[in-house]
Amino acid sequence: MNFQNDRYTLRLAEPGDDDGIREIFTAGHFDGGIAVQYLRPEPLRSFAADGDDIRMLIIRDNENGRLCAVGGAVIRREFLHGTPAQTAYLTGLKVHPDYQKQIFFIAKAYQFLGEQLDGCAACYTTILDDNAPVIKMLEKKRRSMPEYRYLGHYTTYIFHQPKAILPLGTDDRTGFDAVQRDYFSALDLSPAVTDYPGFGAGHFYAYREHGELLACCFCGDQTALKCYKMAGYGGIYKLLSKLPTRLLGYPAFPCAGQIIRHGVISQLYVKGSDPALCRKFLRSVAAASGAELLLWGAFETHPLCPALEQMRVIRYGSRLYEVLWNGAATQISRNIGMEAALL
Repeated sequence: MNFQNDRYTLRLAEPGDDDGIREIFTAGHFDGGIAVQYLRPEPLRSFAADGDDIRMLIIRDNENGRLCAVGGAVIRREFLHGTPAQTAYLTGLKVHPDYQKQIFFIAKAYQFLGEQLDGCAACYTTILDDNAPVIKMLEKKRRSMPEYRYLGHYTTYIFHQPKAILPLGTDDRTGFDAVQRDYFSALDLSPAVTDYPGFGAGHFYAYREHGELLACCFCGDQTALKCYKMAGYGGIYKLLSKLPTRLLGYPAFPCAGQIIRHGVISQLYVKGSDPALCRKFLRSVAAASGAELLLWGAFETHPLCPALEQMRVIRYGSRLYEVLWNGAATQISRNIGMEAALL
C-alpha cells in the first residue's frame, strides 16, 4: 500500500529487507538511565526464531529505496487459561531517526497489522518504563488505533552471583513434562513450546533430592540471534557504572559501546516458590553457565519475584499491555509467565 502521495510503501517484510531493518536497529537505542541498543544481526531470522511465524511490516521510502520503519508481531504457541493457544507478541514500531515525525499513516499500519493477526487468541506487547513519549501516545485511546490495555509491570532482573552451592544435573529433563503440565500451563503467556531457537543455545539445569525435581530452568546464549550493546548511562547509573560493583556482588556495568555477553534464564521453576532455594539455585546456574551476566524476567505477580528482590540485581522495568482491536475483550489474566528470552 502506498501513502503520502505515493512516497511511502507499507508492506510485509521480505528476506531482502534485512540490511535496511538492521540499519534501523543500529540507528536507535533505548533511552533512560541505562541506554541500550537492541540489535539483531539477521533481523528476520531472529524474529522467526522466537515463534512459529512472523508478521513483520516495513515502510519504504520510494524516493531513495531506504527502509524507514519496521514493526510487527511474532506468532507463537503459549498457554492461555491452561490451554495452548496462538498468541502474537508485538515487537513495537521502530522508526529510523531520519524519518521521525515524517510518517503520518501509523494508524493505517496498525490496521493492516491487525488484519494479519485475526487468528490469534491474544496480542500483547511491552514498553520500557523510560519510554514516556510512546507510553503517553499509546495509552491515549483513539478511534483509529487498537487499545493498549495496561496489565501490570514486568521486571527483567540482571545478576551475576556465580557460586556452585547446589549440585546440578545438566540436560536431564526427567520430571519436567509434569512441571510443564501442572505449573507452567497455569501461567498465561508461558510458552507451550520450550525449544524455540530464540531461547538460545544452552542447557537445562535441575536440582533434585532423592530423585525429586525441586528446581529447574533453561539457560541459553542468544548471541547468534540478538544482542544488547551498551550505548551509555544517565542519572545515578552514570556514577554506578564507574564503581567496582562486582566486588559488592552486583553485575559489572559494561563499558559504553560494549556488547553485553549474557545468558537468559527461562522456564524457571522452584518447588513451593521457596525464595532461599531459588537464590541458591540461580547462583549455582550462574556458576555452571559461565555467563558474564544472567537475565530473567517476571510479571509483578510472579511468585519468584520476592526471591530476586532479595538478590543483588540490576532491574530493567517495562509495562505490559494487551493490544485489543475493535473493542475486543481482554483474554490475558494477571497470572502471567511471559519469558524475557522471547521479547
